[in-house]
Amino acid sequence: MTTTTRSRAILATASRLFAEKGYSQTTTSEIAREAGVAEGTLYHHFGSKDGIFHTRFDETLDGFLSGIEELLARQMNGRDTLAALSRFWYGYVSRHQERFLILQRDFPVHLTVEHIGKGSPQREKLDRITELFSRLLARGKADGTLHLPFPVRETAEMLRGSFYGTTRLKMLDLIQTPFPRLARMMETYWLRALVPQRVSKHPRRAS
Repeated sequence: MTTTTRSRAILATASRLFAEKGYSQTTTSEIAREAGVAEGTLYHHFGSKDGIFHTRFDETLDGFLSGIEELLARQMNGRDTLAALSRFWYGYVSRHQERFLILQRDFPVHLTVEHIGKGSPQREKLDRITELFSRLLARGKADGTLHLPFPVRETAEMLRGSFYGTTRLKMLDLIQTPFPRLARMMETYWLRALVPQRVSKHPRRAS
C-alpha cells in the first residue's frame, strides 16, 4: 500500500465511522484497524483524530470554493449566476453527504475555538464564501438583474445563512425535501426577493 493509498484509506474509513457513530465516539485505534494500517501510521499522516477532521474540512471547503469561483468565471449576469449557485450548492452537498453530515453534526467544539477563530486558514475559507457571494450580488446590482434593498455584504451573509441553515437541517434529517427540489425552491424564493419587479403598464386604480 503506497503512502497516498494509506492516507486515502484512513480518510475514507474515518469519514464512514464519523458518519455512522459520531466524531466523539470514534477512536483512532478503530479507524486504523478498519483502514488496515497501524495506528502509528495514522498519527504519521494526520497527527491526531483532529488532523483527520481538519483534512476533510479543508478538502470539502476547497472543492466548494472552487465550484463557486468557476461559476463566477463564466461571466453570466447576476440573476443567472444566483440561479446556478443554488443548483451547484445542493448538488455539491448531495454528492458529498457523508462529509457534510460530519461537518454539520459533529464539528468538535474545541476545534471551533482553536481553529475557526479570526485569522485562521479555516476561518478565511468560511469568510471566502461570503466574499464570493458578495461578488455575485454586486454583479447583479451593477448589471441591473438584481435589486438589493440592503447592503451587498449583509445580503450575502443572509444568502449564505439560508443555504447553510437548510443544509444543516437536511443533514440532520429534519428536512425531507429531495435535494433537486430544495435547490429549485431556494432559487425561486431568492430570485423573487431580489429580481426587480416589472412595473405594470396598466396599474390598478385605487378604490
